[in-house]
Amino acid sequence: MKKVSPAKLLKSNPFVLAPMDDVTDIAFRKICEDMGASYSISELTSVDALVRDKVTLARYERGNLKVSGVQLFGNNPETFCEAADFVGDNADFIDVNFGCPSATVTGNDAGSMLLKDPKNVGEIISKLVKHLDKPVTAKIRLGYSKMTYLDVAKEVEDAGAEVLAVHGRTAKQKYTGVANWDAISEIHNGIDIPLIGNGDVRSEEDIDKYLGSHADALMIGRAAIGNPLIFEQFKHYHKTGEKLEYEDLKQRRKELFMDYLEELDKFEPYNPGLKIKRQSMWFFKGVEGVKHIRREINEGKKTIPEVLDIVKRF
Repeated sequence: MKKVSPAKLLKSNPFVLAPMDDVTDIAFRKICEDMGASYSISELTSVDALVRDKVTLARYERGNLKVSGVQLFGNNPETFCEAADFVGDNADFIDVNFGCPSATVTGNDAGSMLLKDPKNVGEIISKLVKHLDKPVTAKIRLGYSKMTYLDVAKEVEDAGAEVLAVHGRTAKQKYTGVANWDAISEIHNGIDIPLIGNGDVRSEEDIDKYLGSHADALMIGRAAIGNPLIFEQFKHYHKTGEKLEYEDLKQRRKELFMDYLEELDKFEPYNPGLKIKRQSMWFFKGVEGVKHIRREINEGKKTIPEVLDIVKRF
């Protein structure tokens, strides 16, 4: 299996899809990759659940992705190594989550809770780097409640991680307020490994504001939900300096949602009905005349071919 380097990928394409629970399933990741994302990372997965074989394969399956990162969370370095072995070739690289603010994650002393203990962060990365013959990356926030980002970032770098992604909020902030890009820039200036900035990246203007000056690459999260086109737009703007416009946005959204459904049908996703309903809401947000097809999709249980037929008639 050819070794993949996230750091090298970012040099030619600096736009990454953020891992988002219940959003970035294998089908959505594939559509975003097709639209121009440099790479994507799976929904976060518990190392403890993985080693007990309690995680459905669809959560971290690589499918036909060109590049697949798998994101793990936990608090025990040895268990991280076991889980990474379990994932195997589904991952071109392992990404460690030190940023999730969810109570179900932090309540188990994982995710952003580990930002309180930079040394443990470094130990987890170090153990994985020594154990694996593939790159290790990490995602952090600015701290749990106190700003520990510089200490944590140095631990991540010194432990051998290839790339660091930083969400510009503390865990306590969750997704409120405004992302602190000055702090992201401070980290960028303080480490030598590539840094991906994350938080409130929504438009081409954000490329001008942050790329290069504050971070080496940008991670797009909420702005990509239901909108894989953002990667095509960002790549076009980055290359030409001009915004990419669509003559028929409704048709492009419709085509992409059908692509998503066809991709999803190749796998055995968990909660497929719920995923289809949520994604249909997101993909068609703001599209005129969409209420009736949402209603039709949401009425009772429907197979993917049935939903495809509804969308084709829209």
